[in-house]
Amino acid sequence: MSGCKEESSEHYGNHRPRIPIVSGPDTSYVGMRVFFDITVFDPDGDRLVVFVAWGDGDTSDYGSFVPSGAMVTFEHAFLRSGTFGISARCYDSEPLYSDWSHPYEVVVLNPGQ
Repeated sequence: MSGCKEESSEHYGNHRPRIPIVSGPDTSYVGMRVFFDITVFDPDGDRLVVFVAWGDGDTSDYGSFVPSGAMVTFEHAFLRSGTFGISARCYDSEPLYSDWSHPYEVVVLNPGQ
């Protein structure tokens, strides 16, 4: 297809990172700081930068490269109640990007609920 560019899973022998794994609590309260762990892996052993979409319109990134296999802890406070899907992706120095993780659902309650 002329003029179209597909995102490749390989770039000059470098492979895309694997989809990150998100773990953490499944409930929280409005305004409470909670911690989530994101585990990343690159099949070539490349160092990676981690990016998180919190599902509430806010995003975070870990500003420096971490080793493949690392678990990076992120902190976040949700400012409203609801159910939010946290997704993560990572990229290596090429940069080749992983796919987004499946949303990790967190139910955020109002204090006193």
